[in-house]
Amino acid sequence: MMGKLTSKERVLLALNHEETDRVPVDFGGTIATTIVLPAYEKLKKFLGFEHETKIRAARAQTVIPDESVLEYFKVDTRPLVLGDFSGQKARKINKNAFVDAWGVLWKKAEDGHYINVDGPFQEGEPGISALENHTWPDPDDSALYQGLKEHAEFLRKNTDCAIVLGLPLGVIHQSQFLRGFTEWLMDLAGDPEFAEGLMDRICDIWCRIAQNALEAVGKHVDIVEWGDDVAMQDSLLFSQNTYRKQIKPYHQKMINTIKSRSEAKVLFHSCGAVFPLIEDFIDNGVDALNPVQVSAKGMEPVQLKEKFGDLITFWGGIDTQYVLPKGTPESVKEEVRRIIEELGKGGGFVLASVHNIQADVPTENVVAMFEEAGKVKWR
Repeated sequence: MMGKLTSKERVLLALNHEETDRVPVDFGGTIATTIVLPAYEKLKKFLGFEHETKIRAARAQTVIPDESVLEYFKVDTRPLVLGDFSGQKARKINKNAFVDAWGVLWKKAEDGHYINVDGPFQEGEPGISALENHTWPDPDDSALYQGLKEHAEFLRKNTDCAIVLGLPLGVIHQSQFLRGFTEWLMDLAGDPEFAEGLMDRICDIWCRIAQNALEAVGKHVDIVEWGDDVAMQDSLLFSQNTYRKQIKPYHQKMINTIKSRSEAKVLFHSCGAVFPLIEDFIDNGVDALNPVQVSAKGMEPVQLKEKFGDLITFWGGIDTQYVLPKGTPESVKEEVRRIIEELGKGGGFVLASVHNIQADVPTENVVAMFEEAGKVKWR
């Protein structure tokens, strides 16, 4: 008979592919497993909670769920979030637009999210000289790490949860923001010198941030998470060969930076139909994969578990494309039971929504997901 587990023990057992008393649950532990502001305000009202809402990412309008909400849903994770760069190029243009520290222009869309609409390298064919002359963000900016150590110590002392350190988005996303989505994909084939020069600089900054953050928080962190989308709904963004030749070395360097400075598990986020690259993720040193977009091509839970269940932990799995926004509370509960059965047996699964819960998800469905997850017992 399994004794009472702490939340940290429950998550780490799952990451080590061991069954636990119940499936571990994440809500708000990562940049892609939380909830957007309008949906959170409705959830607070439904639960009868009153507290100030903390924004996690202004661009995506996501929040850091309050401790009262996390305790109510018996969530097993707690987030540790970096600060923002203190300035350099960053500036607010108006209430609906700003330029970030990398020099990327963001504008607010009708749904409240911010969309990157321009970047310093989006015009023409910039060349290596443009990279050399650009003012890059400073990874040693103290504002990024202000209060990080103290918050990690507070979480370790005051909760029994698994602490998840969030690092910045990776070389794919940041390249797309700086160069443009289409332009960067074309560069991979047509101007690899520029594409790789851009990724070189982004990777160096990212690795320095990872080093600094891990030096600050040390042994208090259980999981380090970061993301770089490699796929769409029905295919990869590029060929397997392109990934392995041009992008994989950066991902390996980034993960090696984490693992050389911490015993924490690595949680990697990539949306979409990532099945063809899961072996590469494992080879890179990824311990857990998020969000497990079960509605994407090739991402059927049974197939994933059969092929990779002993090699990587699945983190996510509850569909936000159809089930959560369009289902009933009962159909959500059925989906939770199904996903736990298919991905959770033998360990290797942490339950969360497939990406952030959006404003079109009925509050009753959010509650149904977490309440049902807490009811499903292994023994």
